[in-house]
Amino acid sequence: MNHSASDQLDADSGSGRAEPHRTIGWRDAMRIATDAASPNASESIPIDEALGRVSAADLHTMQAVPHFASAAMDGWAVAGTGPWLIDDPVTAPGSAFTTARSGLEAGHAEGIVTGGLVPAGTTAVLRSEHALTPSAQPGQQRHLSVGPGARAGEPLPGQHIRLPSEEARAGELVIAAGAVINPAHIALAALAAHDEISVIRRPRVRFVFTGDEVIEHGIPEPGRVRDTFGPQLPALLRLHGAEVIGRLRVGDSLPATVDALEQSLSDSQLVITTGGTGRSSADHLRRAVGAVGGATLFDGINVRPGGPTLLAMAPNGSVIVCLPGNPLAAMAALVITVIPLVRVMAGRASTDLMTTVVGADTAGRTGSTLLMPFMLVGGRAFTSAWQGSAMMRGLADADGFLEVPPEGLVAGDRAKAIAVPWR
Repeated sequence: MNHSASDQLDADSGSGRAEPHRTIGWRDAMRIATDAASPNASESIPIDEALGRVSAADLHTMQAVPHFASAAMDGWAVAGTGPWLIDDPVTAPGSAFTTARSGLEAGHAEGIVTGGLVPAGTTAVLRSEHALTPSAQPGQQRHLSVGPGARAGEPLPGQHIRLPSEEARAGELVIAAGAVINPAHIALAALAAHDEISVIRRPRVRFVFTGDEVIEHGIPEPGRVRDTFGPQLPALLRLHGAEVIGRLRVGDSLPATVDALEQSLSDSQLVITTGGTGRSSADHLRRAVGAVGGATLFDGINVRPGGPTLLAMAPNGSVIVCLPGNPLAAMAALVITVIPLVRVMAGRASTDLMTTVVGADTAGRTGSTLLMPFMLVGGRAFTSAWQGSAMMRGLADADGFLEVPPEGLVAGDRAKAIAVPWR
């Protein structure tokens, strides 16, 4: 721990002052979290490493796609009407794709493979299964004619020829800035003759998991609980474009928590903690955030589950999000705060609310807004039977969180909801 953090801890311990609560609504919390971040700078990476990244700039073709006339079928490049005199084949290894005669004269044909360079003067490509090539004695010329399997009039002018610029002109926009790169984008970038692509840098994220009672493996004894955050949260944030660069696990100790925050803030843009956000003597996150110089943006969200959540800015510009320790509460808070933050940093589209029709009467809670896991059945939202802040069973099959006001909802009401961040 550095001197400044130690001094701050001593000062806080002597003052006995508690930081005032700054509790806000969950939509305001989402807005503040979104505003706390901005898109990262760009970097150029090889196209085969770009899957799931966000394009930082428009990508244009370096040349036409395709950039030469090529055969769409194995067969014969023919000039004029048949029958055709077969020219000597090109026999150099690989040359069928890269070389062609200077041109075909009318009445002549040349063998060609799919993707091969079409000779100048070619009228069409006659597919091999529609061609007749009678055998000839050595030294005799061979002739090609249309076979009985061909359709009337075949080959039509231009048939089975891929023309230059058929897919894109040189300099044409093919991938727009902001696109989340998928496998087809990667192939398109290669077709457009690019080796690299400019993408938004992934936000660097670290986790600090707290709790003396948490175990990572095996069957917990009474008084112990399994870690639910380590196996799921890093993987979930990677889905939204984050680079998870590390995680620390600490017990319920203020000095250890401060030390973990300092380490995590040294090289990350976002630090996410779990647990320790209550107001008991064993909850140290608020004091630890203050000790590292964090400026609180809000302390508490007027929502259940997920209320005891804190958002702060560190002196170096990194963001700190302190999530509650109960699994469902943490997931609700993460959807409200962390997912919007990560998506902004990664250059992805913002998290939008949706409107859904309520499927059954749903009781509210006096003085609090509820975010309840729900499933869509027949286009209507039905809340899960498992709503406890420590329960994950209801969320496992949920489509999202339904906003339930204190007065509750009636079947047929239209209500706001937010989708789970893995669908």
